[in-house]
Amino acid sequence: MKKIRRIANVRDLGGITCADGKTVVYGRLLRGGYLNKIKPSDAAKFKNDWKVSGVIDLRSQSEVTEKKDIIPDGVKYMFYPSLSDEQNPSINKINRKGILRKITALKGGAIEHLSVNYRAMISQEMSREAHRNMLNYLAEDNEGACFFHCTQGKDRTGVASAIILMALGAGEESIVGDYLNETLWLRVKNRILCFLAGIGMRSMKCGKNLHALMNAKEPCLRAALDEMKKLYGDADNYLREGIGISDEKIKRLREIYLV
Repeated sequence: MKKIRRIANVRDLGGITCADGKTVVYGRLLRGGYLNKIKPSDAAKFKNDWKVSGVIDLRSQSEVTEKKDIIPDGVKYMFYPSLSDEQNPSINKINRKGILRKITALKGGAIEHLSVNYRAMISQEMSREAHRNMLNYLAEDNEGACFFHCTQGKDRTGVASAIILMALGAGEESIVGDYLNETLWLRVKNRILCFLAGIGMRSMKCGKNLHALMNAKEPCLRAALDEMKKLYGDADNYLREGIGISDEKIKRLREIYLV
């Protein structure tokens, strides 16, 4: 898969071990960041080289309005927000610094702030509807790849990836491993940005909390998985009762995406 530098944190779920020892096929389930910065040549590569036929946008409405995806002709675009604007207030340019200071002052800081949203992405209907729509689309046996994303390809994309892998029968540690497997470039870039932000705000504690907001932290995904177990017992019950995916759909997903 040829790289497109203007899309953050791109990964292929291919190769992850799932049900019956089978693995996810390569080149069909792609995750990453938003598509607002790609150039026409990148868009052509996105469609022709990556073979993307569908894009699932998990961002909130304000994010989409501010930085609309650039979608190549012939690629289906689906807007399935998994958090509201109110749950994702850091998108507001005017008060981002103020929000970061408030998050830093919270008991548990950014990790607890994020964990609340991760638990919500399991429990609230808005998120379950987004994930239901996503799995139903994937079960249609579409030609080409599906690219699903949020802003950085970390939080909402991470939970969506976890749910896809649950449906494919992956174990919890494989799911967590995928979540933590951020690209090196993203980790380095975020570390630099957070250090500079700490200096600019005269608070390295704010910089540290910003780093937690911008990088995958295991306790956050664990919070989502714990919420799933608390409400539904296990992944199978969550998929069937929480999201409303039938056994037939799960079987179909595994036929399409596992080898």
